[in-house]
Amino acid sequence: MTEKEFWRSASNWGMICGLALFVTSLISWGLELEANNKTWTIQLLHFLVICPLLLYTGFRNARLSGPQGYSYGRAVGYIFAMMMFAGIVAGVGQFLMANFIARDYYDALYSAQVNAMVAVSPSLAEMADRMVRMLANPFVLILGSVFDLVIKGGFLGLILAAFIKKNPDFFADASAVDNNNEPING
Repeated sequence: MTEKEFWRSASNWGMICGLALFVTSLISWGLELEANNKTWTIQLLHFLVICPLLLYTGFRNARLSGPQGYSYGRAVGYIFAMMMFAGIVAGVGQFLMANFIARDYYDALYSAQVNAMVAVSPSLAEMADRMVRMLANPFVLILGSVFDLVIKGGFLGLILAAFIKKNPDFFADASAVDNNNEPING
C-alpha cells in the first residue's frame, strides 16, 4: 500500500465511519435515549459501529500489504488517521444536529448543563454562557469530535492492531510482485 493509497483509504473509510456515527446519533435522538438517561446505549452503538469497521479495514489492509507484511505501527497509524477523518464528518453531523436538525433538543440539553454548573457555583454562569456560545461554532464541534474519536479509536486501535498486524513473508518470491504488490504476469 503506497502512501497515497493509505491516506485515500483512511479518508474514505473514515468518512463512512463518521456517517455511520452520525446516523447512530440521529437514531439516539429519535429514540430520545439521552433524554431518558440511556447514554450508555449511545456509547454501545458507537462502539458497535467503530469496532467492526476498524477490524474490517485493518484486515483488508493487511491482506493487501502483500509479502512485506503489515506492521503493528502501520495498523495503529491507519486507525488514528481513519478516526481523524471520521471525527471531521461526525463533527459536521453534530453541528448540523445542534443547529438545524434537533436545535430545541440541544438547547434544552445545554440549558440543563448551564443550570447544573450555576447550581454548583453562581460564579460559573459567565463561563457557562461562553461555553454554550462556543458550541455554536462549527470548528469547535469538529475539533472536539476529532479529538474524541482519535482518543476512543486510538485506544481501541492499540488493542485491535495486535490482532490485525501481519508479519512479512520472508520466503515469498520478491520478484513475483511489483512496487504496488501487484503480481507480475510474465
